[in-house]
Amino acid sequence: MFLTATVMLLASLLLIYGPAYLSFILSSGEKAMMIYRLSGSMGGKSVIFSIIQAASPDFDAILVAMNLSMALMFAGVIAGIEIVDRLTPNRIAVMQSALTDWNAQPLKDSVGGSRVLLIVVGGLTLFLTWISIKENHIGTIKAFLSIAGDEAERVAYRLNSGGSPNYLYRLILGAVAPMLVVWGFLSGWVNRSWMLLVAASLLFFAVLIGKCETLSKAPPALFLVQLILAGLLVFRNKLTWRSGAGVLFAIILIFYVIVRLTISAYDKFGALGFLYYRIFEVPSEALLETFGTFPSRYPHTWGANIRPLAMIMGVDYTPAYTIVSQLWHNSKETTSNALFIADAWIDFSYAGVIIFSMIAGAICRSIDAIYLVHGKTVLGISIMVAAFVGIFGLLVSALSTAIFSSGLLLAPLLAGALVKVVRLLNRSARSSRPVACS
Repeated sequence: MFLTATVMLLASLLLIYGPAYLSFILSSGEKAMMIYRLSGSMGGKSVIFSIIQAASPDFDAILVAMNLSMALMFAGVIAGIEIVDRLTPNRIAVMQSALTDWNAQPLKDSVGGSRVLLIVVGGLTLFLTWISIKENHIGTIKAFLSIAGDEAERVAYRLNSGGSPNYLYRLILGAVAPMLVVWGFLSGWVNRSWMLLVAASLLFFAVLIGKCETLSKAPPALFLVQLILAGLLVFRNKLTWRSGAGVLFAIILIFYVIVRLTISAYDKFGALGFLYYRIFEVPSEALLETFGTFPSRYPHTWGANIRPLAMIMGVDYTPAYTIVSQLWHNSKETTSNALFIADAWIDFSYAGVIIFSMIAGAICRSIDAIYLVHGKTVLGISIMVAAFVGIFGLLVSALSTAIFSSGLLLAPLLAGALVKVVRLLNRSARSSRPVACS
C-alpha cells in the first residue's frame, strides 16, 4: 500500500465510516460501545440518537436512507477513481512505477525556482505575522490557557474569541501555508538554500500560532500530523504494519496532548475516551442529525443550499447546517461537522450523494496522477501534505468547502500556477542569454 491521496481518502472513510459507523448504528447509538465492552460494562445511548429516534415517526426510514447513502458514497468514490484510471492509463502506469521505486529514490526538486519560492514564502510569512500581531493572537492563546477548571467558560471563550475574522487569512492558513512550509523546508534542504530554510522556519511559527489561535483541537494537531507525513514520505512511501503503527501512535499522541491542553473536563474514560468519542462517534451523530432533518422535516433544497445556485434560483440562501442546529440543539450557533455527503443529500438526495462522491474520488486520483508521476519530489510530497487536510475537510464539511477552504483542489491549483511561473522565468532567462558566435 502506497501513501497517496487516493489511499488517504479511502482509508479515512473506512476508518471513520467503516466498523466505527456500523457499531454506532447496530448498537442503537450506544456511546463508546467498544470502550465500554472492553471494560466489561455497557454504555448509555447517545443523547442525540435518543432525541432523533423519539422525535421521528419513521426512524427506520432515516437509518435506511443513511445506510444506503453510505454504500452509494463508497461506490461513487471508487467509480470516480476508476474513471480517472480509464481516461489516463499511461500516466497511471508511470505513477505506479514511480511509487514502486519511491524508497530507493533520492529526494529531488523537479521545479527549482528557489528565489521565487523564497519570495512567496516570505510574503506569506509577513502577511500571517501582520494579522497575528494586529489581532493579538498570542494574547488570545494565553488568555484561553489561563482558564482552568471551568469547561463552560473555555467553550464560551473559544466561540467568542477563537479564530481570525479575516477570511483571506483563514484561507491561506488552512489551505496554502502548510504546503508551502513543507515545500520551503524540502526545497531549501535539497538546494542548500539557507535563506529559504530560515523563511520556511518563520512561516512554520506563523502558521502554528494561527492554528493554535483557533482554540480548537484539530487545526494545530493536523498541522503537526502534516509535518510527520512529510517526514515519512522523505524516506519511504510503502506502508508496512510497523510504519503504520508508528504513524498511528504519533497521531494519537499529538491529539492526546492537544486535547489535554484544550479540554479541562472528561467523563470516566478521560482524555482518550473523549478522543475516541470525538473521532469515531460524533461524525456519525452529525450525519444522523442531517438525515433526521432532510427530507422528513424539511424538503431537499435542490441547490438552494449552495449560495451561487440560490442566487441564480432567486431564493434566499439559508445554510442547511443552521436549520439542523436549530432543530436538534435549539441554537443556530451549535454546528456539527458532517461528512461531505450530508450536504449532497440535503441538496440533491441520492443523486447528489453519488455525483459528489464520484467527484471526490476523481479529484484525489487526479492529484496522484499529476503530482506523483515523477516519484519522490519536493513538489509531490508538498501536495500530499495539502491533500491530507483537504481529505480531512471532506470528512467534516461540504465538498465545495473541502475543495477550496481546506485546499483539496485549491492547493494543487496554486502549486501548479507557481510551477508555471518558475518555468516561464527560467525559459525567459535562457532566451535572454547571449549566444556565442564562432
